[in-house]
Amino acid sequence: MNTGQRLLAALGDRYRLPWLFALLVIVALYAKTPLSVARLDLLLHDLLSVELLAGPPSGGSVDTQAPLVVAIDDASLAARGPWPWPRERHAELVDRLSRAGVSGIGYAIMFAETSADDRGDAALIDAVRRAGNVVLPVAPVASAGGGVGTLQPWPALADAAARLAHVDVEVDADALSRRVFLEAGAGSPQWPALAWALIDVSRKSRPLSGIGGRRGAAEPAAGSWVRDHEVIVLPGGAWPVAHLSAGDVLAGAVSPNLLRGRSVLVGVTYTGAGNSLATPVSALAAPMPAVDFHARAYSALRSDRYSTQLAPVWGLPAALCVLAVLWLRRPHARLRDMVLVAGSLTVPLFISVVLLALARLWLAPAAVMIGLSAGALMWVSIRTVDLAQRLKQANARAHATLYAISDAVLQFDGVLRLRYLNRKAEELCACRLAEVRDQGIEGLPAIEGALRDLLQDLLCRCRDEARAQTMPGHVLMPAGRFGPARALRPSASPLFGMTGRVDGVVLVLNDVSDTVAAADKLAHQATHDALTGLPNRVLLRDRLRQALAQRDAGLVAVLFVDLDRFKRINDSLGHQQGDKVLTTLASRLRTVCRVGDTVARWGGDEFMIILQGLADRDAVARVAAKVMQAVGQIITLDDVDFRFSCSIGIAIAHEDSDDADVLFAMADTAMYRSKSQSGAAIHFYAHDMSAGTRDWIELESDLRHGLDEGRFEVHYQPQYELASGKLAAFEALLRFRRRDGQLLSPGDFIAVAEESGLIEGIGEWVLLQVTQQIADWSKQGLAVVPVAVNVSARQCLGRALVRRVENALRQSRIAPSLLRLELTESTAMGDVDHVATLLADIRALGVHLSVDDFGTGYSSLSYLKRFPIDELKVDRSFVRDLVGDADDAAIVRATIALAHGLGMRVVAEGVENVEQLNMLAAQQCDLVQGYLFSQPVPADLVVSEGLLGAPEGQGRTLRLIRS
Repeated sequence: MNTGQRLLAALGDRYRLPWLFALLVIVALYAKTPLSVARLDLLLHDLLSVELLAGPPSGGSVDTQAPLVVAIDDASLAARGPWPWPRERHAELVDRLSRAGVSGIGYAIMFAETSADDRGDAALIDAVRRAGNVVLPVAPVASAGGGVGTLQPWPALADAAARLAHVDVEVDADALSRRVFLEAGAGSPQWPALAWALIDVSRKSRPLSGIGGRRGAAEPAAGSWVRDHEVIVLPGGAWPVAHLSAGDVLAGAVSPNLLRGRSVLVGVTYTGAGNSLATPVSALAAPMPAVDFHARAYSALRSDRYSTQLAPVWGLPAALCVLAVLWLRRPHARLRDMVLVAGSLTVPLFISVVLLALARLWLAPAAVMIGLSAGALMWVSIRTVDLAQRLKQANARAHATLYAISDAVLQFDGVLRLRYLNRKAEELCACRLAEVRDQGIEGLPAIEGALRDLLQDLLCRCRDEARAQTMPGHVLMPAGRFGPARALRPSASPLFGMTGRVDGVVLVLNDVSDTVAAADKLAHQATHDALTGLPNRVLLRDRLRQALAQRDAGLVAVLFVDLDRFKRINDSLGHQQGDKVLTTLASRLRTVCRVGDTVARWGGDEFMIILQGLADRDAVARVAAKVMQAVGQIITLDDVDFRFSCSIGIAIAHEDSDDADVLFAMADTAMYRSKSQSGAAIHFYAHDMSAGTRDWIELESDLRHGLDEGRFEVHYQPQYELASGKLAAFEALLRFRRRDGQLLSPGDFIAVAEESGLIEGIGEWVLLQVTQQIADWSKQGLAVVPVAVNVSARQCLGRALVRRVENALRQSRIAPSLLRLELTESTAMGDVDHVATLLADIRALGVHLSVDDFGTGYSSLSYLKRFPIDELKVDRSFVRDLVGDADDAAIVRATIALAHGLGMRVVAEGVENVEQLNMLAAQQCDLVQGYLFSQPVPADLVVSEGLLGAPEGQGRTLRLIRS
């Protein structure tokens, strides 16, 4: 850090420098006040005291306290002879004034020596002594040996005078006389001023203590003229003085009443007298006779219209206070600080005015004002430089900001000529500012055609209306040789000049291409499927409504396409492969359909197609066939080829309905009709389909409420051993009672329960109900037998079935061997590995397992070895035609032989006549059940009808009937 920097650090900041400089200037001026500064102080005093120390107002009344000047003027000389007059004439003048009753006579004429006429000198001495109130002057003169001596009346005359008084008058720096010293003298201030002595003789003046400026107590040098009690008497008391011609007084032409009680000053005023003084009052006119000066001093002193000048040191405290405030405030660019600086310049003058008006004290303000002005000038200079630097920095920052922002900024003047382009504007307009300066917007290469006209209109409106202009939305800048298409949002703002009129326009072009693209992307995402890119339901519904509005555009058809058995892909290969299938099929569907058609994803593995402009239903059917063919093409997943099929439902607009949502529902209903026929089918909507759909929905709702309302029932059908005829087990068969009392068998509602997901809750209820019933029968002392419960395919998903079986056994506390679970062959083959693990866990609980409907599904023999199965149930479809159909008989015989070979029991269900029973017995079937023995009955009838007996074996037994 250099010396200057250390100094600035010590001072605090550069805004304190001006006031330090001001203090130095003030001190320097007080140390040695320049003549010009002194003159400025005197001028300020004269201007202010005229108002603040003004004399009595002029009017018709005569101020009897004001002095009179008896002037030896030109008229007096003409009447009484030339000057100097003989001493007798002066004696005569004194006598006449004395006889008129004046209160005092101040003679401003020096009688330093005796005259040649001794009688005249004696007459003057006698007249002065008789009057008793004559004040004679003394004056300083330069002595022959150096120093100052005294010029005074000759001794005899001095002894006769009432008072001697000096007529010394100070000449100020501006060569004007405005002050007197109330005491002065050679070596010591021994004589009062002429005006003060006259007041003392005439009016009895007050003591001098505390009056006027003191010259200090230092010992005066020998031979020096000493002054004390300095007062300024002009121009504050400079009102006009009444003059009387000495010739008139001598001639008796002046009324004694005018003179009585008045103080009179006698002096020469004739032309060329040579005793005139330059004063502020006479600065613009003729010099003032000395007698007039003393008369005015008399008036000022008598009426307290004089002022006392304070020593310069008294100005320092006020200056220091002002500087302290400015130093601490350290003004910057705020308006209030500028006002403070400007106001500080008037503080010294204000203090001087207050002191002059209230205490008749004059504190010279010029030095302080000059010092403060110098500081203020430096402050303004620093402030100006600082503001210039800040303005330069602000302009640089503004330019850098405009150059860096992503918006294009173009500035035009009042006639719409280019004045400025930032970097973005140069890039957007494909030009440099130097190339297009002073040109209109038509000079910008990249702004062409409709865009140029639009921006020109925007600029004109902004300039003419003098307000900001914007445009709704955005405008398109077409792609061309200067770059790709861009979306721009233009706005224009007026620039106002000093007069308030528009002298320019700023055009801002905000490039919103990314925002528009993002908005388009969001709009696309809101109306399109994220996986396939096809329109979603929102856009599909809008497209169909538009198609419905065009009644003359040909036939409109809605195709609902659902993939068959797509769930196997997600479950076996994962959702990633499933997504690949969906995207592939979506691409194929777009290829099959025409440009004007709409292919949308409805959800999951479902698609919707809107066909427009077709001739008839046959044309629709041909397109649907092409869709099925496209779906059926091979798709390779993990090096394995797959073929898919789909179910298609079709609804025709205006024929089936004019409502979009209704058409979707009709196409959905027709699709379910196709799927109910094992899929891979096409169905047009028919009105009888709606009834089936409504029945399905009503039944689903009834099932949901029925589980909570307890309208499910379990009926039990006995199974008998053919060898012994004894009751071997029961099969629990579920029933559902509708609100109208109708009792439904599982074939009427199981499909709905599985489709809606209700089957899991229903299955859990059946397990709890059956195990609790077995426990109740045991508590009644009955000989309980195992009960078989059917399990649906959906119940075998996951591990929930094992937990539910464990819970049912734990709550009922029955032996696990009393519970059997039956699952269909198709269920067992759905996911072999998972089902094998699931059945092993259930078998480990001690629960026996049975395969129902054997022979109707996959009939795979491999799972019989992998699964822990205890028995096979021959489906009723084979037992029904067992007697008359050799094929069914062979199937039953082979099934029994296979089961026995694997160590399993065989149960034949659906036995309804004796012939079937005898043939099963002949084939050594283990167990039978059917209407021949008993229909499924409620639990209370199992006991009342004797199906379940006591442990002693009292229950119903089976007798074989042979043909």
